[in-house]
This record gives sequence, C-alpha cells and structure tokens, in this order.
Amino acid sequence: MNIIKVNPYGPEDDLIGQAARVLQNGGVIGYPTDTVYGIGCNAFDFSAVNRIYALKNRDHSKAMILIAADLIQIRDLVKEIPESAEILADNFWPGPLTIVFELSGKFTDLAVRKSNTVAIRIPDSTICLSLLKSCGFPIVSTSANRSGQPESLTAEQVIETFGNELDLIVDGGPTPSTLTSTVVDITREKPKILREGALSALEINTVLDIL
Repeated sequence: MNIIKVNPYGPEDDLIGQAARVLQNGGVIGYPTDTVYGIGCNAFDFSAVNRIYALKNRDHSKAMILIAADLIQIRDLVKEIPESAEILADNFWPGPLTIVFELSGKFTDLAVRKSNTVAIRIPDSTICLSLLKSCGFPIVSTSANRSGQPESLTAEQVIETFGNELDLIVDGGPTPSTLTSTVVDITREKPKILREGALSALEINTVLDIL
C-alpha cells in the first residue's frame, strides 16, 4: 500500500495525478473529504465497487454515496435536477449535503444505486475536487470504516482499519468535521431528510420553505 501526503489547501498536481491513476486502473483508495475520511473507487467499475462492499462488510442492499466535481458530472447521471435540488445545491454545494436523485435510464446497472435512485454530493474539499477533475468520473464516497464501527477522521485511523487492503491512502491531515453529510431525498413530492449530519434539519427546511 502506498501513502501520499497531500497539502489540503493546495494539492500537488503530481500527487493528485498519482491517486487518479490508481482510480483509473480500477484501484480503491482512502482519502479525506470535508466531513470524514472515505474509501472510494470509480463509480462505474463493478469490480472495484464490489471490493469496497467486501472491505466494509457492507450489505449490498445498502447504496453508497457518490461525489462529483460539478453539476455537469451530475447531469449525466440523473434523470432530472428539480427545483428543490437546485435550491439545495445553490445553498449548500460544495458542502456536506448529499442529495438523492432519480437515476438516469442510461445507468440502470450502476452498482451503487438503490432501486432507481442515486445519492450524490459535491464536497467542499480541494483534494476531492482536484481528484475528481483529474480522474474525470464520479467516485464512490463511503466512510472509511467497517460497517458499524466509528468513522475515520485521520489517515492513521484509515491505516489502522484497512492497512494493506487499500491500494493507496491520501493523507490530507485531520478532517475539518467529525460528522457525515446530511442526506436529503428529493425524488418524492416533498423532500425528506433521510439522515441528519453536518447540516441541521433546520438549515435544510429553512431554504426549502420557499417551495
């Protein structure tokens, strides 16, 4: 396993490129986000996605979140971006908000989906955004822990949990938050908060009250 230290405020292009090549070649990496450390892979690589499920001891019936660089990457994946999603994105992206969309009919075999939906966010992390732009595809973003265990807040904790089971770990220092993202489902008539995390229900409901 390779460990690279990356400046979280000004990620080095050569190091980001190294991590991107691991993802492009079907690898699984550990990396920091604006919430907690995650483990990820190319969202379209079935083998890599299944490897993450095995690493986490996660039930395949439970979907995993994707992170994307921008709305362009998201528009390719989803059936539509309704008004509620636009309002949430305008207020909280990049940031610790995950939105559940209807999946585009072009991606019905996406391994991380749940039924016909997909959960996506744009993180407020220079490392993540640099990595996403470098590799050119959405990345799986699931917390770097075994299912039921505490989330990892440092690269050292990722190493303790997974060791040589990952192909590479990006060490960007401690994460700025100890909370996971807040998850909002906008596929129903009235948006519903599925998980309250770094953003409170009050913050979400306040901006959606205009609908």
